[in-house]
Amino acid sequence: MRPMPTAGRVLSVLVILAVLAGGLLVGLGAADATEELLNETVEVDPDTDPVSIAVEYSDDFNDSETDVSTVEATFYNESEFNDAGTDAPVLHSVSIDGGETERIVEDVYFADHADLEYNESTRLVVTGDETHVSGVEIDGAIGGVLAYGDADSLPGFGVGVAVLALAVAGVVARARGGN
Repeated sequence: MRPMPTAGRVLSVLVILAVLAGGLLVGLGAADATEELLNETVEVDPDTDPVSIAVEYSDDFNDSETDVSTVEATFYNESEFNDAGTDAPVLHSVSIDGGETERIVEDVYFADHADLEYNESTRLVVTGDETHVSGVEIDGAIGGVLAYGDADSLPGFGVGVAVLALAVAGVVARARGGN
């Protein structure tokens, strides 16, 4: 006949399950957040104008309620950004909407925006849901193409796997210690 589990064992299993559930929720919550996809200094002259921002949306948004995802591209004065971060005054901002598998290119002409100046260091910050974006490419800045990629992996997945591994190790250790 098998002995009944003690209150300590039951409590240990419940704590492990609570930690596992909490870790998975944290990991899944991180996957839904808007993340910084690209944060680069760009400099544009009349020969390289416009700056082209190409967004590759992923094959599967993994959310049946989301048909369109938005990426924000925001331009700041470099020195003001270095002092205040994203609290610095915005020189120009553009929203780029796209659906699954789409590649959307938005051209930003410095000549059309008084706050964007040629031959000045400008900070470009691109944000969006990284589970919906497989890549961002910036072209037209002095110095060549800037790119962000490999957004195919879910950011919360690794947290969930780590918590699961710890929980299993805890259960195994508890079971070995109780025999």
